[in-house]
Amino acid sequence: MTFLNRQIHFTAAPKRKVLVGFILFLFLSFVIIFVEPFDTDQYHSDHKILVLSGFGILIFFVFVIYSSFENLWYLKFRKVWLVSHEIASTILFFVVAGSVLYLYNGLMINQGSYSITSHLLYLKNIVLLMIPVFAPVMLYLRQQFGERIVPLPINSVLLTGENKNEVLSLEKGNLLFIKAFENYVEIHFLDEQDQVVSRTFRQTLSNVYQQIPFLEKCHRSYLVNMTTAKEIIGNSQSAKISFIHGEKTIPLSKTYYKQIKNRLVQK
Repeated sequence: MTFLNRQIHFTAAPKRKVLVGFILFLFLSFVIIFVEPFDTDQYHSDHKILVLSGFGILIFFVFVIYSSFENLWYLKFRKVWLVSHEIASTILFFVVAGSVLYLYNGLMINQGSYSITSHLLYLKNIVLLMIPVFAPVMLYLRQQFGERIVPLPINSVLLTGENKNEVLSLEKGNLLFIKAFENYVEIHFLDEQDQVVSRTFRQTLSNVYQQIPFLEKCHRSYLVNMTTAKEIIGNSQSAKISFIHGEKTIPLSKTYYKQIKNRLVQK
């Protein structure tokens, strides 16, 4: 089980997906046209090379489209891709790709009719036998062109903006609050000297909340980290939140007053 839980690379960037797909297209086309497996040499057509290249072209498109949907799985696991994920995804890819190639071979080349029996036989007799040849190349390329993101420590958070180089990694206990204005957010946090500092990113408050869901909304323009909040100053009509560190306060709207007050009591 240790091997299955090992973190490996994942090809996430669209341009790299296209590059891997293109190499797979060249590889499969070469095998089918020149190695001529599965009695390919018996096939005769005025456009034989073009028709046989169709298998490689389909693999290119299937890989790019499939791996784009695969990104949803990658994000679900917080960009930590394991050997077990790669195995499961590879099996599913061959089922999908093999089914597309079956339709091309049966309906377009042989001009036959579809049947579930012939479909399953194609997967068993053709696709399954090609896996030892094709899979090592595909897996090697995915690792070569992939990324491996080291997960953040459990007590850390990562904030990103829309502009390049807008990335901030913080310990949860050092984040105070986030303020939104126009198309930007202002992130207030403690630096290494426990001084309250801020950084401005081009980002929306809703997107920040998706990145850091443990924050609480206390105002239409503010998100607050309740673990660093100290107390509520004033009544529900003009309340403010103060913090354990620093002298800054932020507004607390009447809409969120009761909710935030209860959270502070619980803390």
